[in-house]
Amino acid sequence: MMENQEINDVAVDRREETLVTQQPGYVATEQVVRDVAAERRMKFFQINRILWSILAFLEILLAFRFVLRMIAANPDSGFGMFMYGITGVFVAPFNGLVATPTSGGTALEVTTLIAMAVYALIFWGIAYVIRMVAERPIARSFTRTTREQTPGGEGNVRTTHTTISNGKL
Repeated sequence: MMENQEINDVAVDRREETLVTQQPGYVATEQVVRDVAAERRMKFFQINRILWSILAFLEILLAFRFVLRMIAANPDSGFGMFMYGITGVFVAPFNGLVATPTSGGTALEVTTLIAMAVYALIFWGIAYVIRMVAERPIARSFTRTTREQTPGGEGNVRTTHTTISNGKL
């Protein structure tokens, strides 16, 4: 006689199935199935979210720098020194690449716009590689753990682990 105690088909990161079987010679059989590939994809998803959050923060800082230069904000003020100090590191590789047109006190800092575009492309490339690694077909595998207890009591427990890797799962 086989009874399904619990079936959890949440396809996000884990699928667990517990079966209790009453058969001659066995008191109980418990079987748990984990989707290891889905758990791995979730880790890469979290890394991807962190990566995009860092890019968004960097782009916001660079946008502040661009606007401050555009409105001719006082670079000696506390906020101006803070913003130019933090973003100067990220804009430095692009300084001197193109001329910065100025009119009055305002400046159209094209190098900041170029830096924003280049960093967005770099982060997009890294995210693309992460997605390729996380979704490769060979990464699809399942681990099956079986725990069997015979009538002799707690000392008669046998646990079996099986990992199945298949690109067509």
